[in-house]
Formats: sequence, structure tokens, C-alpha cells
Amino acid sequence: PDPPMELDVPTVELHRKYHEATIQYTMENMEWAQSKGYQLDAGLSTQETEHLWRAQRERLFRWPRLHDQDVHVVALGGPGPQRFCRGGASPEDDARACGDPGDHVFVISLARRPTRLKHALHQLHAQGVSATIVDAVDGDTVLYQEDLERVGVAPLPGYMGHKNHDILLTTGEVGCFMSHFTIWQHMVENNIQSVLILEDDFDLQEGFSERLGQYLEEAKGEDWNILFVGRSPMEGDWRRISEHIVEPGYTLWTVGYVMRLDAAQRLVDAAVQRSFAPLDDFFSVLMGRGQDAAYNDQVHGWWPYLPTREDGMPLLRPLAATPPLVMPYVGSMFLSDTAMLRKKTRYIEDLPLTSSSDGP
Repeated sequence: PDPPMELDVPTVELHRKYHEATIQYTMENMEWAQSKGYQLDAGLSTQETEHLWRAQRERLFRWPRLHDQDVHVVALGGPGPQRFCRGGASPEDDARACGDPGDHVFVISLARRPTRLKHALHQLHAQGVSATIVDAVDGDTVLYQEDLERVGVAPLPGYMGHKNHDILLTTGEVGCFMSHFTIWQHMVENNIQSVLILEDDFDLQEGFSERLGQYLEEAKGEDWNILFVGRSPMEGDWRRISEHIVEPGYTLWTVGYVMRLDAAQRLVDAAVQRSFAPLDDFFSVLMGRGQDAAYNDQVHGWWPYLPTREDGMPLLRPLAATPPLVMPYVGSMFLSDTAMLRKKTRYIEDLPLTSSSDGP
């Protein structure tokens, strides 16, 4: 491709405000941050935390399918089916054409982080968006390497991070990947054409519902199977398609994206759970990004283990909303199992192979 373009001013400005607010939040909560007070959620007692751990340990072994006890429908919209795209004589056909997720909005939420879920519910209520809360797979419940063997999950061979993410794979990153995968699996099993997947640390930007529909309409003529509504660009965009839609370069964050069935089917069929990396890096490399090794110097070592399309082209065909329609809320990074190292953060390669006893 041509050299990446400069990012548009609204996207840069939105990220600048977020990072400045995050610095201010950290300064105001420095003692709490330095003492790692974020390790436990203030909304839970020790007894509740232990009870949830046992329940989430059981959840781990129900993966990859979603069961009734793993999902919680929150109806906050008006009567009738939820629609974001408004054009077209036939709403159903138009929804499929533009990739409208409709009623298929999924919010991934860790049970032991009720503070984040409370924020997410406030955001959905304010925008009138109905959603299904999905109990995340909790990486803290992965105790032994045999746990991952039992569910058929494994990292990329020799995974060691890369120059901008120089840590080994953590249990938190495994839980994140497995939580997203369970929704892709659900799409395939139920022939769901398009979904919006949100992580529970999201802030929906003003006019989210209307703007999502508008942006999807702008993308209608493009052959895409994943559209980022929230992202952190690591390089400029590759192509501008319309006022609010671009073809992104190397991108981090999985706080919000629309996925079509084509992508979910390809990911599930390729059994990507048997050779994966942290999800945002994984997505970018599956999009064919990073071949210059400017951000990720390990891309060429990963590439032989990653699936492509039948014609050898990248598996994912990405677009992105610009400026983003979703951002993490300020301070949420401290409650993240992937952004922060906690007392219970464990590296997969350091886990004991097996044990005859369980415990938090």
C-alpha cells in the first residue's frame, strides 16, 4: 500500500483529550495507583470475590459456548427490533447490506468488576441501546497449563511479545481472547450476520446510535468484515473512504467493533484459539498490518502460524470509524486485566503444568 496517511484532526484531538484526562486522573489518585488499590473492586466483599471466583472457574470450562447463565439481556431501547441503519425500503435487507448489528449488541464484562459494569449500564441507558451482557472468561481462574489444554487454547508458538509490548502472554490476555471468541462462536452457531462487541470500559460518544447508523451507511459499498468503532491507531490510516470511514493501519484496542459473520466464520473455522496473541495485536496482524515491523517487530515470526483467506490475502478486511464512536472511560485502565499488572497476574509459561487441587 501507499505510505499511511496522517490521522484526521478529530481523531487526534479525541485521543489527546483522553490521554490528558488519564494523566490528570492518575495524578489525583496517585497513592491509590501506587499501592495497587485497583486490584480488588471496591463494590465486592472478600467473601463475594471468593464466591465469584468459584463460579468463574466453572465458566472457564463451559467455553467456548454461551449458556443461559452466561448472558443477561438488558432491554433499554424502544419497542420493536433495534436498528441503527435507517435507510432502505426493506429494513431487514438494508440492515444486512450495511452490517447493522441490530439487537445483537454484546458487552463483555468480568463478574468481579461491577464498577465497570455499572458504568456500562449507565452508558447504554443514556443512549437507549439494548444489549446482552456476556460474562467474561476470567483469566484469574486459569491456574494450570492443563486448563488451557483442556479447553484447546494455546498461544502462538514461541510467543514472547514484541518491542512495544515486551511481556510474556498473561492469564488476563488469555481471558480477554477467550471472551471475544465465545461471541464469534455464538455468531456462527446461530447464523448471526453482524454484531457489535463492546468491552465494559466503554464511553459512547455523543449521538452514538445515530452516528453508528450513518457511518455504517457510508461503508455500505465496501467489502469489510470488521469495523472498529473504537481504536488506538499506531500508524496512519491506509485509505480514506468517506467523511467518517477509513481503512485503518496497525490498530490497538478492542473496546468496540462491529464484526460480520464472514469474519467470525473464518476465525472459528481456522481454530485461531490454538495459535493466538493478545487480541488487538492479533487483529492487526490478521488484517495484514505491521509488515514493515515498525510497531511490532515480531510480525514475520507470527505470520507462518496465522490463517489467511483462500487467495492468500489477510483474513480480516478492516474499516474504522473516524473519529471513534467509542473510547475507554477515564480511569478504566486501572481496572483492566490486560493493561495493568496485578498481584494475580500470571504468565502462561510460568503456570504449573497440573495440580490435583483447586483454589483462588
